[in-house]
Amino acid sequence: MTEASTKASTTLSVRGARGGTMILLGSGASFAIQISSMLVLSRLLSPSDFGVVAMVTVFVALGNLLRDFGLPLAGLQELSLTRQQASNLFWMSTAIASVCSILLAISTPGLVALFREPRLADIVPYLAIAVFLGGLSSQLQVQLARRMQFRSLVASDILGQIMALAVAIALAVAGAGYWSLVAQSLTAALWILLHRWIASHWMPLLPRRGHDTFKLFKTGATYGFAQLLTFAQANLATFLIGAQLGATQLGYYNRAYQLLTAPAGRLLDPLTQVVVTTLNRARTAQQDPYGLLYKIQFGVGTLIVWMFAVTAGTAPSLIPFMLGDQWIPAVPVFQVLAAGGSIMVFNHVSYWAFIVKEKSYALLMYSLVSKPLAIGSIYIGSHFGLIGVAWGYAAAMALSWPLNLVWLARTANLPAWRFLASGNRILLSGVFGFTGSATASMLLELPPLGDIGLSVLAGTAAMTAVLVALRGSRALLVDWIRLARSSLIPRIKGH
Repeated sequence: MTEASTKASTTLSVRGARGGTMILLGSGASFAIQISSMLVLSRLLSPSDFGVVAMVTVFVALGNLLRDFGLPLAGLQELSLTRQQASNLFWMSTAIASVCSILLAISTPGLVALFREPRLADIVPYLAIAVFLGGLSSQLQVQLARRMQFRSLVASDILGQIMALAVAIALAVAGAGYWSLVAQSLTAALWILLHRWIASHWMPLLPRRGHDTFKLFKTGATYGFAQLLTFAQANLATFLIGAQLGATQLGYYNRAYQLLTAPAGRLLDPLTQVVVTTLNRARTAQQDPYGLLYKIQFGVGTLIVWMFAVTAGTAPSLIPFMLGDQWIPAVPVFQVLAAGGSIMVFNHVSYWAFIVKEKSYALLMYSLVSKPLAIGSIYIGSHFGLIGVAWGYAAAMALSWPLNLVWLARTANLPAWRFLASGNRILLSGVFGFTGSATASMLLELPPLGDIGLSVLAGTAAMTAVLVALRGSRALLVDWIRLARSSLIPRIKGH
C-alpha cells in the first residue's frame, strides 16, 4: 500500500470512527432514556399492560418490515444514488407503508380472536398509524446517512424518545394504562418524521419510470424477504408465549428481551448506516473493506459482549433495582438471552458484509437455510416454558454465526477463520466478564447501587485482562485506542 493510499485509509477510518462515536454517544443517551422509561413505566404500569401491547407489537413490527421491504438498504447500498432514484424509492416506500397500515388496521378482529384479548380492538388501529409515519421517514434516513449527517439522525431519535417518554409518563400517571404505551409509539414516530424532513432539506421529485428503479426494487425485495425470515425467528417466541402462556408471562419475557435488544438495537441498527457508508467509500477508493470490517467487529463486538456480560452477571440485583421486585421472574430469562445476544452481534457484522459486497441474493439463500433451523430451535425450547424459549434463542444464535461465515467465505471471499477466531476471543473474555460480575455480586453485601457498580467494575476488569492477555485482541485494542485518539483529539482542539 502506497503512502497516499495509507493516508486515505486512515482518513476514512477516522471519519467512520467519528460517525461511529456520534452513534455511540447517541446510543448511550438513548439507552439512558430507555432505562428511565423502564424504571418509571414499569412501576406505573402492570405486566399485563406491557403484555397486551407486546401482543400487537409483533404485528406492528411485521408491518414495519413489510413497509420498508428492504428499500432503505437498497438506497444505502448503492455507490451512486441519483435524486430521481431516491425519489422513486421514497414514493414506493410511501405506497407500501399505506397498504401495510391499512392491512394492519383491518386485521384487528382477527388479532382479537387469535389472542382472545378484547383490548386489542382499541389499540391496533392507532398503532397502524405509526407504521405509516415510519414509512414516510425511512428514505429521509437514507438521505442523511449517505451525507454522513449522523448528528441529525441521532438528534431526531433522542428528541423523539424524550418527547414520547414525557407523553407516556403523563398518561400513565393519569391512569391511562396501556394507552400510555400506544401514545409513546405514535409520538416518537411523528417527531422523528418531522425532524428528519427538516434536517435533510430534501423534497422528492415526482415518480418517473426508468432510472434503474426496477433494479433497486428487486434488490430491496431480496433484502426484504431475508429480513422477513429474520423477523419470523425473532418474534416467534413472543407469539408462542402470548398464545400459550398469556399476557403476564409474555410481559416477563418482553421486559427481559427489551433489556437485551434495547441497547444492542439502539447501537447496531444506526451503526449499519455508518458502517455501510464508510465501507462503500473504502470500495470506491479501491481499499479492502474487510480490513476495516475486521476492526469494526472487534470494537463493536467487544462493547456489546461487555454490556451483556456485566448486566447478566449483575441481573439478580440489577433487574429488581431497575424494575421492581415484581419482575424477579425475568432474571434467569434475561441471563440466558444475554448469552445468545453476545453471539448475535457477530451475526450482525456478517450482515454488514452481505450488504457491502452487494450479496442480497446470497443473504436470502443463507436465510432460507439458517432461519428455519433457528425457528425450530426456539419452537423446541417453547415446550419448556419461558426459560426454554430463552435457551432456544441462544441456540439459534450459536447455530447461525458459523453458518453465515461459511456462506460469506464461499460467496464473497470473506476470511471466515480470521473473523471467527477474533469473535471467539471476545466471547471468551465475555465469559470471564460475566463470572467476575456474578461472583462479586454474590460476595458483596452492599446497597443495590453499590453492589451493581462494584460488580460491573469487577466484570470489566476480568474481561479487559483477558483481552490484554490474548495477543490478537491486544493488537486490535491498541489500534482502537489510536483510532479514538485520532478521531477525538482534533475535534476537541477544534472546540
